Amino acid sequence: MIPGVTQQLEAIKRTLMASVTPALPADAGFARQQVLLIGAALDFLIECHAHEYRYAVVENTEYRTLLKELAGRASSLPPDVADVLAEQGPAPSDAQLPLQTVTEQTRRMKVLSERLYADVAAGDGADIPAVLDLQAKTAERQVEREASWFRRAGFTMDAPPINVVLGSSAAGA
Repeated sequence: MIPGVTQQLEAIKRTLMASVTPALPADAGFARQQVLLIGAALDFLIECHAHEYRYAVVENTEYRTLLKELAGRASSLPPDVADVLAEQGPAPSDAQLPLQTVTEQTRRMKVLSERLYADVAAGDGADIPAVLDLQAKTAERQVEREASWFRRAGFTMDAPPINVVLGSSAAGA
């Protein structure tokens, strides 16, 4: 399984602190300060990134509510206010589940899918072609997402950007 962003950030921080910092000369005060600043930035990312989407949803919902309330009290509405209120926003329920909860649930679903596949395969075999097709399509979409996610690492540069892949996945493509 591919390590999550938190695991990758934690590995970078461990390497930085365990390998880079001790290798710096004793008189490299400025370099040590820079390493500590990078470490602090990594600590911030480790703590906050998993909550960024939830934060954005909560903030969006609160400002949408405020804007609607203000619009209801205004004598006239500028067109841009009506436009932004007509745009689809995230559902407030999108902010209920922490990222870790979603990823742990997904991991459990992957394990259970394997178990159910084994159960179906142990049966009379009539459903195996359909099950294999379902698994192949799911795996195809997973590979597309992963190739896009890691495209900046240089291995899959021809993959489309992640927002394109996730946008088409969300649309059911």
